[in-house]
Amino acid sequence: MPYLSQVLNIRVEDSADNVIGKLQDILISPKPGEYDPVEFLLIKNKKEEFCIPYSLIDTFSTKEISLKTLFSKTKVLPVPDNHYTWLKRDVLDQQIVDVEDARVVRVNDLRFGKVKGEMKILAIGVGFKSLLRRLGLDKLDLFNLFKVNLIEWRKTQLVKNGLQIDTLSKEMKTLHPADLANIIEDLTLEQGQELMSSLDDKSAAEVIEELDPELQKILVDNLGPEKASVILKKMSIDEIVDLMQMLPKNEVGKYLSYLEDKKQDEVEELIRYDDDSAGGLMTTDFISVNGEQTVRDVINVIEKISSDMRFILYVYVVGGDGKLLGVVSMRKLLIESETVKMKDIYKPLSSISILDVDDKLNDVVELMTKYNLFTAAVVGSTGKMKGIVSIDDVMRELKPNA
Repeated sequence: MPYLSQVLNIRVEDSADNVIGKLQDILISPKPGEYDPVEFLLIKNKKEEFCIPYSLIDTFSTKEISLKTLFSKTKVLPVPDNHYTWLKRDVLDQQIVDVEDARVVRVNDLRFGKVKGEMKILAIGVGFKSLLRRLGLDKLDLFNLFKVNLIEWRKTQLVKNGLQIDTLSKEMKTLHPADLANIIEDLTLEQGQELMSSLDDKSAAEVIEELDPELQKILVDNLGPEKASVILKKMSIDEIVDLMQMLPKNEVGKYLSYLEDKKQDEVEELIRYDDDSAGGLMTTDFISVNGEQTVRDVINVIEKISSDMRFILYVYVVGGDGKLLGVVSMRKLLIESETVKMKDIYKPLSSISILDVDDKLNDVVELMTKYNLFTAAVVGSTGKMKGIVSIDDVMRELKPNA
């Protein structure tokens, strides 16, 4: 089956072997997640440029492209507007997202093939082998030292022309936020901004959280107040704090104004702590309840607010003065009777398994490693619960570029 580089500039003949011009480009209407059929051939001769529907093509190969009829009896079409994607102009040498491997790659060539009688794009060629073929130097690889590297067309997403943002493939939409963040970091600022704008608010917030802090700042700033406001409201407290700490002090107030008062107060409090302290690492996204609440009461609370939280592993039981008394795991909640009260099932925490807001990163790592903790509670000087540190917060501090 032919590659695009092998058919570009090849002569096109009619059924009587009359040369009508040379192939200049191939036009398609891309649909995410599909092998797109060839719709038109763009042909040029000494007099004009015109298009012929692929349905009128008899032979399409590296040696010959021919029509089913005489050219004089063929209805040619003018070159269409930008409704179509031109493979040479818009795809070749451009960036494309490899959705399966969550990366951005450069298109060196395109491979065609017949599927159920239709000529379709099957794959893009990347890597050195495709580049050699493109340059007409593939014969230099006498011993086939270079691997043919193809990516299925249906598992890619165009970057050119706005990333076809309005019709993102299902695979692209279901990528993990960290994978989408990696893709955005490989795109231009404009392309990354378009991709962010295409996501729903919750997904956009999750992706922003995974980005390099410097890029977070740039994207949030460029998304505009309305979109930035919505995304910030969906982000976890600790991630908002990290972003605020990247901003010049004179800009912090502007971004804080996007948040409701309660969240503003929480962020302003957390900003005061050093980055490498338990206070700087913690999030205030946790669920605290009193000892008199029943399992049913707590489950009702979780149902109301769980969608706004990154994760829930424990429910924290506090006294009337806000001091931490102990924890109840989600597993415990699921197996206990709905009428049981929290004061009767919580597990007390000793002072040695609780973090102080001023504890340094090494202290946090030591405690969480020693007690095999996924999360650790953080308290202030009076014993009042302030937040929780999760293991991923710690890992992000230790490996910020991972």
